[in-house]
Amino acid sequence: MDVLVLGPVQAWADGVAVTVDRPLERAVLVRLALANRVPVPDGRLAEDLWGAEVERPVQRLRVVVSRLRAALGPLADVIGRTPAGYQATVTATDLLAAEAAAQRLHTARRGGDYAAVASAAKEALALWRGHALADLRTIPFAAAEGDRLDDWRLSLTVAGLEANLELGAAGEVVTELTGLVGRHPLHEPLSCLLALALYRTGRQADALERLARLRRALSEELGVDPAPDTSALELRILDHDPALRAPATAEATPPSASPVDVVASEPQPWPVVAAPMTSFVGRGREFATLTTRLAQPGLTTVVGVAGSGKSRLAAELARSMARSRPVVFVELAPLGRAEDVLPAVTAALEAGGLVSGGSIDPNDQLTGIIAALGECANPLLVLDNAEHVTPSVAELVRATNGFSVLVTSQQPLGVPGESVYPLGPLDRSVGVALFIERAGLHGLVTAAERDELVAICAAVDWLPLGIELAAGLTRTLTISQLAQRIDDRVRLLVGGARGAAGGRHTSLRVALDWSHELLAERERTVLRRLGSFAGGCTLEAAEAVLPDGDLEPGDVAPALADLVNRNLVTVQTDGATRRFVLLETVRDYAQARLAEAGEVERLHAGHLRWCLDLVRAIGAPDDFAAAESVAAVFAEWPNILAALERAPGTSWATDGLRLAVEMHVPWLARAWFREAQRHYAALTDSAGLAAHELAQALSHYGFHTLMTGDLEAAAVRLAKAGELAAPLDDPELAQTVRYYQGIVDIERCRLPEAVQRLREGERSAMSDTQGSSFADALGTALLYSGDPAEALAAYTRSTKVDAAHEDEHGLSRGLGNQAKALLDLGRVEEALATAEESDRYARRLDDRQILPLNDLTRAAAALAAGNLDAAESYCRAALAHEEDAAGLARVDLADVLLAKGETAAARRLLDEFFAAAPGGVALLAARAVSVTLRQAEGDAAGARTLLEQIRAEAAAAGFGWRRYTQRLVMPDGVCETPVKPR
Repeated sequence: MDVLVLGPVQAWADGVAVTVDRPLERAVLVRLALANRVPVPDGRLAEDLWGAEVERPVQRLRVVVSRLRAALGPLADVIGRTPAGYQATVTATDLLAAEAAAQRLHTARRGGDYAAVASAAKEALALWRGHALADLRTIPFAAAEGDRLDDWRLSLTVAGLEANLELGAAGEVVTELTGLVGRHPLHEPLSCLLALALYRTGRQADALERLARLRRALSEELGVDPAPDTSALELRILDHDPALRAPATAEATPPSASPVDVVASEPQPWPVVAAPMTSFVGRGREFATLTTRLAQPGLTTVVGVAGSGKSRLAAELARSMARSRPVVFVELAPLGRAEDVLPAVTAALEAGGLVSGGSIDPNDQLTGIIAALGECANPLLVLDNAEHVTPSVAELVRATNGFSVLVTSQQPLGVPGESVYPLGPLDRSVGVALFIERAGLHGLVTAAERDELVAICAAVDWLPLGIELAAGLTRTLTISQLAQRIDDRVRLLVGGARGAAGGRHTSLRVALDWSHELLAERERTVLRRLGSFAGGCTLEAAEAVLPDGDLEPGDVAPALADLVNRNLVTVQTDGATRRFVLLETVRDYAQARLAEAGEVERLHAGHLRWCLDLVRAIGAPDDFAAAESVAAVFAEWPNILAALERAPGTSWATDGLRLAVEMHVPWLARAWFREAQRHYAALTDSAGLAAHELAQALSHYGFHTLMTGDLEAAAVRLAKAGELAAPLDDPELAQTVRYYQGIVDIERCRLPEAVQRLREGERSAMSDTQGSSFADALGTALLYSGDPAEALAAYTRSTKVDAAHEDEHGLSRGLGNQAKALLDLGRVEEALATAEESDRYARRLDDRQILPLNDLTRAAAALAAGNLDAAESYCRAALAHEEDAAGLARVDLADVLLAKGETAAARRLLDEFFAAAPGGVALLAARAVSVTLRQAEGDAAGARTLLEQIRAEAAAAGFGWRRYTQRLVMPDGVCETPVKPR
């Protein structure tokens, strides 16, 4: 069963919609789907549904789950009960697909492949159908999760626009960026990106004005200055920094047009739609009639079914009329909300140079749009694909009385004065001419074939899209063969209006059935087995997994070549590597054929073994010390993810757990702790594992659990790993367990025990790299104990080994830790330089744990220097990376806000932190800052009482981290010295 969450919630089972009417029942289904088959404890689930203060939460939860099962009917078994809580065998498929696309985006960005970044961003964003969880925003967890997903959507949008900007499409991205900045006026990266795009289109003044408006908005709304990078961009624009210029190759040729288009196009006074790659055939009568109508003021709506050519006709009219009058062409199809229409029109006006950036008031855009059109001489406003935003378009055109407006839609707007122009099928002669032109058959059609062309065009109702699709089939079939196979299956290539239930999917299935029938058996076998890969594969991977029975490894390459030629498989080139990729619809079809052939288990088991061998081979030379090794693994993440998710409960589940163990270091390098925890939870019960394998898996599982903040569960798993390892006489395994237990001691704030355990581990190390890991952890225990000098010595021992082995992850972590110790020793400049060096490695690894920790080091340095605005900026940057409220970014930001006198905001942050029920070091740090908060609130007695409690707790735990214990001093001298650990 699939649940779609990137929009109003939908549930599907075997292609049939599943209705769950009540919001609470839908919320339970979604919450369990987001848990990815991991049980959710009753208390946690109840709090997610009703908040923390609700009477009889467990009893209420059981009632809701019972109603959900009743609503699901025969599918009720997808909701299960385990000792750990409720569990569902459902998947948030759109979210997983978006995450996979985002991973490809991050991989491409690191490699500088902006085209791939733009493509991946577009693929991910296409999965949204509106605001995430839009129909559940009154439910506590859905409100928070929906906001998080919408923020992520914005981040993906920014990444895609940034990539398009680097590809030279500055003019194109200005339109969308203007609308986004209007909706998010305080989003610095968006404003900076818009300023850069404006600068690259020759609008330096507008670029500087955009940054000035950002500065004013930040000051008035938040009382803060722009980030240092924003100020630096402003200076670089003023100085005409050559590095800000667009790439020369991108400036020479617009990405949407070929070089021939650029040379042949006439100079246009006003920007309009890009020239298409194919000629405009037919619709001459319609073109002439509409040209005459649009010469006069009024609203004309071109209506027709999907595939009738409305958008192409509107684009040709716009391009033609732009030679003599201002044309504003607005593509409405990409818009997800009705309220985006006016910002899109505003952006089109600004992109066309008809208004200056920001001159239209975002709070009254309709008035500004009408005024801007009124200042033009005989403007034409074109609104293409209005069917999904009809109310907003109708409101707009009612206000445009006196202007020429062209709208394309599948239905009329129904407003007074509207002139509806139906667009029907092509004339017979025009349809045949379109087929001949698209098939490239000029001068090669006999009289008999012309009759056959008529039959083919009639089968697709003489619609332009159907004719073009049928013409494309002539790459495989002759006209005679195509005509002989004309039946309802061809008609279904374009059957059904856009959005009709099942229409488009049915058409694709029929088209694929037909294409499949034309394949030889070898190609059919390769196609269906290729469906076992997710995200495509290399030729070598296909040759390793697909052969079996009558299919030999030598058969795979020629079969792939034929499938590529038939457009069933696409080829993606990444440097010297070529990947063979199936579109998702084709992959779904291939998987269905794989199931029909009874080959699913063998192919999935073989695919997992290939993933296991691949990860082992990549990590063998350096144990993933280099960023390139980590990136190489995550380049195949869609395949690895699919293998891991298909393994639980199968005969090859043990290999699945072995793959999870091999992924330990890559997951650690990316700080993917929750992802790792999810797979270990599903696989550690696999039968057939040797004791040492299970002990190793549990130790890794315990570590990743620790890093998600569940300290007690981590301790239990590590204790179990220790029990398994004890009788095995395996020193390497015993050291692994000791190391993780030492880290658990640190996080649980059992610092004397941690120091003792980690010192013993470093003394007993079986290699210099193992000793390096223990030394780094020991340094942290000593830093938290209040001994930064010894901590720095331990960190230095560790990083020397990491540098000798070129271990980039170790250097990223170790240098960041050194910076914290240096800061506690008062060596601020050295600390900042070391943090910057750590950043360099962390960025190469895309390490989302180390980068925000380094920002907190910079924030502490800025706070100590009295630079409160910079300290706040760094804390907020770190906060943006935190997955939950139990991290130190909230504590440090509260500390900064207290220094700025913003007591109420600091109180909110600390309340959020304590509500997350953290423990260990983070809790003691937050309680230390709470002393300052109580002082600021005027509660001197409460502050004094709390201080005495914390001093006792810190002494018992051995906690003495100077960054926080310096808060344990009362201004009246009652407590003159910081706490000293025992």
